Amino acid sequence: MLKILSLIIFFFFTNIASCFANEEIYNIKDNEVYLENNGNVLELRDNAKNISFKNGFNILAKNILTPEDFLKFSQISDLNLADLVSDYKIESEKITEINYYAEISINFNPERVKKFFSDNNIDLNIFVSESYLIFPILKKFNTFYLWDKENLWYDFLLEEYDQQSLLKLYFPEKSNINRLKISAEQIVNMNVSKITNFLDLYNKKKAIIIFLEEKFDINKNNFDLKLDAKLFSNNIFSKIKIGNHDLLVEGKNSSEIDLVAKFVIKELQNWWKSRIDSENLATNTESLILISIDSEDIKKSFLIEEAIFEIIGTNNAKIKELRDKKTIYEIFTNYSIKNINLRLQSKSLRLIKAGSDGNLYKVENY
Repeated sequence: MLKILSLIIFFFFTNIASCFANEEIYNIKDNEVYLENNGNVLELRDNAKNISFKNGFNILAKNILTPEDFLKFSQISDLNLADLVSDYKIESEKITEINYYAEISINFNPERVKKFFSDNNIDLNIFVSESYLIFPILKKFNTFYLWDKENLWYDFLLEEYDQQSLLKLYFPEKSNINRLKISAEQIVNMNVSKITNFLDLYNKKKAIIIFLEEKFDINKNNFDLKLDAKLFSNNIFSKIKIGNHDLLVEGKNSSEIDLVAKFVIKELQNWWKSRIDSENLATNTESLILISIDSEDIKKSFLIEEAIFEIIGTNNAKIKELRDKKTIYEIFTNYSIKNINLRLQSKSLRLIKAGSDGNLYKVENY
């Protein structure tokens, strides 16, 4: 009886937790609006509100949609953004005789936003990545820069990074300690042990290496840039494809590292979205999987179940049986195991086969 009561309490709190999962993505902060002062403060505030709704929703759409879906979204003309807003707040306001300025934060309603995109035949895959440690390496005049104050590549990438995006990046501080722990040359030379030890230092499992080399061609009187990005995961290096950047990196008569940083951060965000999309099942048919979760540690099992149901939804799962202090869930989903594991990475969890039953999986930390 006590175990059944615990399960009822679990489902209640899991539904609540799922409602708030990834909620910060829908909170668009500090939208700045500048208007000419027409003398009517109420009208100015209303105009600023409407402009901030439009700008904020564009930011949200860019964060959660693939480039192809964002293009579809940009062609939608009939939308009432006020219907998609839960609440908003004017954080600051300044009025002069000439200008009006406001800084506005907006909370979009997750369910209404999802319904809006669904009604317009746009699929959403809103799953936050695990935290990737960033190695931003700059090579200039045959000198490598990583944790150095002179590394503008680091500064521009950090400036462009949006913490509210689906892709979570971690930038270690520029410091002498980090300089002693690992060097740019060791990373470029793919020193696995050094990189692994550095990741352990910051409790990270994966890293993204973004290498930029800037050369000045005296004969051509312009700058040439070499750009390369790699993922380091499970002691393996794999190339991250950055889109067509030739126009950005060839034959510039001035250094444009800041523009390249903007481009790279955008491409990395698209890379994460494409990873989720690429792991979808080829068909729309649902399959049955069984997931065994150790229910002896209530707190740990709650966190695991919350992570699972955030992906597949509570409506697609039901308890099949209670077995030896384990809860067996029966789940119908069109996600593959590989897709689910990709989405579980942010929680440091994964599904692995449990015994000879082909459909039975257990959850482990990694």
